[in-house]
Amino acid sequence: MRAELAEPRLDRRRVLTGFVACGFFAAAGARPLRAEAVPEDRRFLVFRRGEEIGTHAVTFAVAPQGLRVRHEIDFVVKLAFIPIYRYRQAGEDLWREGKLVASDVETDDNGERTSVRIRERQGRLACEGPRGVLEAALGTMTDLSCWNVAIVRQRRLIDCQHGELAPLAMDGGVLETIEVEGRPIAARRWRMNPQGSRGGEVWYDEAGRIVKAVVRTRGEVLDYRLL
Repeated sequence: MRAELAEPRLDRRRVLTGFVACGFFAAAGARPLRAEAVPEDRRFLVFRRGEEIGTHAVTFAVAPQGLRVRHEIDFVVKLAFIPIYRYRQAGEDLWREGKLVASDVETDDNGERTSVRIRERQGRLACEGPRGVLEAALGTMTDLSCWNVAIVRQRRLIDCQHGELAPLAMDGGVLETIEVEGRPIAARRWRMNPQGSRGGEVWYDEAGRIVKAVVRTRGEVLDYRLL
């Protein structure tokens, strides 16, 4: 939200790291998937202060060049039933042999629109965004890539809203029993940026699929519930 509003503005930057699931190789007990395997589509309801504010969905399809991944995020924060903040993000990625090789993301952050374009060029990733042009190593992921459990091994991510590199620290992998859709399941909990002011927690089941997430930023807590 804007500075003049009493409610604090939701900070999506570097924090809502995709949070949708399935992975290409084992991490802390997750079973590996073949490169050609298509992960399950995922859709989450997102809550803030107990109120539903929107959805985050990721869908997958086989493409001639690899795996096509589509992202749709739509949040609306209301005050006395009046919308005071809206966040929309839509993206499409191409993954090949477990690596991101192309991405196009459009973001509308309460009226502020940005575009980020990523392409593989000569064994590197070239990213064009509102903050300019940067290069990253092939194998670098974006902050929409938490559908891939391999993100727990990343140290930097490309911010899909601003087109810049952001540090990432992940620790944990502790096996817990949690309740998802009314039933207990075994899942491993990872903490994002545990020493920073922005971070959260994400739970992957033993197949590498995300089943739960909590995001904490600037005093806000966003709860992701699997549909």
